[in-house]
Amino acid sequence: MESHFSTLSKQLGPVNDVRVVGITGMGGIGKSTLGRALYERISHQFNSSCYIDDVSKLYRLEGSAGVQKDLLSQSLNETNLKIWNLSYGTELAWRRLHNAKALIVLDNVEEDKQLNMFTANRKNLLRERLGRGSIVIIISRDQQILKARGADLIYQVKPLDDTDALRLFCKNAFKNNYIMSDFKTLTSHVLSHCEGHPLAIEVLGSSLFGKDVSYWGSALVSLRESKSIMDVLRISFDQLEDTHKEIFLDIACFLYDHDVIYVKEILDFRGFNPEYGLQVLVDKSLITMRRIVEMHDVLRNLGKYIVREKSPWNPWKWSRLWDFKDLNIVSLDNKATENVEAIVHEEDYDIEKDSDLEEDSNLEDSDLEEDSDLEEDSDLEDYDLEEDSDLEEDSDLEDYDLEEDSDLEDSHFLPT
Repeated sequence: MESHFSTLSKQLGPVNDVRVVGITGMGGIGKSTLGRALYERISHQFNSSCYIDDVSKLYRLEGSAGVQKDLLSQSLNETNLKIWNLSYGTELAWRRLHNAKALIVLDNVEEDKQLNMFTANRKNLLRERLGRGSIVIIISRDQQILKARGADLIYQVKPLDDTDALRLFCKNAFKNNYIMSDFKTLTSHVLSHCEGHPLAIEVLGSSLFGKDVSYWGSALVSLRESKSIMDVLRISFDQLEDTHKEIFLDIACFLYDHDVIYVKEILDFRGFNPEYGLQVLVDKSLITMRRIVEMHDVLRNLGKYIVREKSPWNPWKWSRLWDFKDLNIVSLDNKATENVEAIVHEEDYDIEKDSDLEEDSNLEDSDLEEDSDLEEDSDLEDYDLEEDSDLEEDSDLEDYDLEEDSDLEDSHFLPT
């Protein structure tokens, strides 16, 4: 987190006007941690300060009036402040915040309307009335909210680098700054799965603390879908429109790490609006999209978890099939597959070695373009954070299979 604080501080630079700053990123990535750290370190430089740690919750409980009252009570340092209605509060803010050098942090904003706390279309009251050098920080998973509020700077919180990820994991899993000798390989695979996601690292590390090697090996697969992680990540999914949920699930199950053009072709074939839908997912920090559509591993696990959750042991009831073993089960049992919308066919899977597929199964075959190979493994050397703070990017990681179905090699997308 120190690196994020340093980077954001540099980007802020000297503030000679009223600056609106947005902090965004996927769920659990450390947005609030960064916002709180920034507030605690620089609030003493301001005459007035306010940190609302959950705007969304406050809005649900008390509406715009509740958000307005909390902001003014903290900013004016008046605990028992009486505000009769939004109009009164707006007039009070107009008078009392005039030329005040203030630091205001509005955390966990889920909808733009949650920031409509002033009347008479005074959407930009804080920018207009606060004094020079003031900073208003809005923290949200949705970049569109930040853009709508005219953010001068939008800071995207990225996953932890290898060194910080390892340090955080050791702190939670071993309660020290180094890897226990018997856990090197398993540690490397936990960190490979987490891909620098702070919440995932903390939850998995804490779950494995004090457990022996055999427990680690058996627990890793189930921990990939830890409820505490899924609950945090699912907030963003639940806020999506139905069509965008379908696009998210398609990418999570089989369209990640593919060329943008290919992904758009598939989504268009599926009857979605890929141009708009993909941009929504980008704005909500659920995917990144340049030449390739990418999705963090913990979000891919979320998507598969959602597809399986109602009938985890009955793949014929799922909306998507991405593992040939599940497809084979469905075909051999001649199960009805009314719910299946799309499948992935693993081209290199040995069908004859497992069993023959019946010709008149309920799943129709069709071929589209080949996907690309995924996943490279490497081995993590014994590492002491206290002796050396740099984690070499090219360190070798020993192979360890968390799940056989984690590789989708040379796959084909088969719509049903």
